[in-house]
Amino acid sequence: MSSAPTLPRTPIFYSPKQVADHAFISIQKLPAFIAGAKRQVVEPDPFTAADFKLAHKASYVDAVLALKASNGFGTRSASINQALAYSSASLWAAAEHALENGGIACSASQGFHHASYDSNFGYCTFNGLVIAARMALASGVKKVLIIDGDAHYGDGTDSCIQALRLGKSVINITRDQGIGHAQAGLKAEGWAAYTHELLQRHRPGLVLYQAGADAWEGDPYGSGYLSFDEMGWRDQGVFAACLEHQTPVAWNLAGGYTEPMDKTVALHLQTLTASDQALSAARPA
Repeated sequence: MSSAPTLPRTPIFYSPKQVADHAFISIQKLPAFIAGAKRQVVEPDPFTAADFKLAHKASYVDAVLALKASNGFGTRSASINQALAYSSASLWAAAEHALENGGIACSASQGFHHASYDSNFGYCTFNGLVIAARMALASGVKKVLIIDGDAHYGDGTDSCIQALRLGKSVINITRDQGIGHAQAGLKAEGWAAYTHELLQRHRPGLVLYQAGADAWEGDPYGSGYLSFDEMGWRDQGVFAACLEHQTPVAWNLAGGYTEPMDKTVALHLQTLTASDQALSAARPA
């Protein structure tokens, strides 16, 4: 008797060292997501100051790492700095895996898109999205598309792109700049069509997808616009379109702040399920 075939599972890049001495949910939900994922993770090598300087002014990076300037949490903490080194590295590790193997990879991380070229805000210190994009460009990718599904404007990402003059090679689709309330009510097919149009227009070699859970209408910060089911349809559509175009995609958790954290973690696990299902659907018969 032959055993049932093993369905593809999205690889997750994560380190326990991403959990720092701060109680905010954006840090503390990560191990809960990993426990719910029920799979082995791949631990990345941590980033160094040189890696952070791919997206940020050198003096800003040095000041944060030397504890002479506050991080995005408003503290000066060696523990948070260590967590940041692994968090940003996990996104690039996921992107690198997707580029080398095709398909989808997950970075269990968040806290990137408010980190500007020489400042921080909103629990974001270093912009792992821009760092990963620059590393992808250095590896030979011609264009990187960031689909930022976080419910808030990715102002820091735009700041870094502008300061580094990356506007022709790194495209940032963020809240109220093409994504947002205009997609409320779409089912998976509608999100796939929306993503298909982005891929056709920009023709990226890599997609970085922030699957922000704070786009859920029940998020306490009040910026959400999608129901729980609509969040799942969003993820399904984005992944399906990327795989149809054979565009590698690395996604991360991004925002989501409901406490107790069960609902937030459930939203992130729903994204993981959509990712697994997309890989299964795309697998040759």
